[in-house]
Amino acid sequence: MASSKPFWLLLTWFVAAACCLLVLKYTGVLGHINMNGLSEWLRGLGWIGGLLYIVAYTLRPLVLFPATPLTLFGGYTFGALWGTVYDIIGAGAGAILSFYLTRRWGRGGFQRIIRGKKLQSFDEKAENNGFMVVLYMRLMPFFPFDGVSYGAGLSKIRASDYTWATLIGIIPGAIVYNVFGASLQDIGSGKFYGAIALYVVFAVLPFAFKRKQRQHAHH
Repeated sequence: MASSKPFWLLLTWFVAAACCLLVLKYTGVLGHINMNGLSEWLRGLGWIGGLLYIVAYTLRPLVLFPATPLTLFGGYTFGALWGTVYDIIGAGAGAILSFYLTRRWGRGGFQRIIRGKKLQSFDEKAENNGFMVVLYMRLMPFFPFDGVSYGAGLSKIRASDYTWATLIGIIPGAIVYNVFGASLQDIGSGKFYGAIALYVVFAVLPFAFKRKQRQHAHH
């Protein structure tokens, strides 16, 4: 039982982080943060502001803060180009950190939990096709970002497959969300509506892809 202790410590940490977020949300603390003031402050710091954003994004999964609002904030604060660059660095680093934390501390305990043949079979498939599995889930916006990171860490997916699939797969979403976040500086403009159209295409594309796959399978 001693070897499963890190797994339960990790689980306790996530529960505590989720409780803290709920407290902040329902006490109204999050709603009172001056986002415009914070954005201007970070811009005023120059490259240091970008570095602080990257650090915050890297550590974000550890406190279970949602990725999408922080990504939009990056585009709003730093613009579409630099917001995307900072997002890819921070999101990539955070995803890799999440993976290694669960791989190091959670995998052993998880192995003792998955006794069913179906779960074990999925684990084997994940090991053999890890790159494509992770790449697909990173490209599809309806998969929870942190869920993919932590789930991959618990599985047999190779670290190299996970890392490269993540770094490649997060690029389209980073571009779309940061373009949309940057457009919030000028709501009602052509740029704003163009960003909405880009976001809609990004959101709908996975469903069209899945439908095409099903049609192909029937044939």
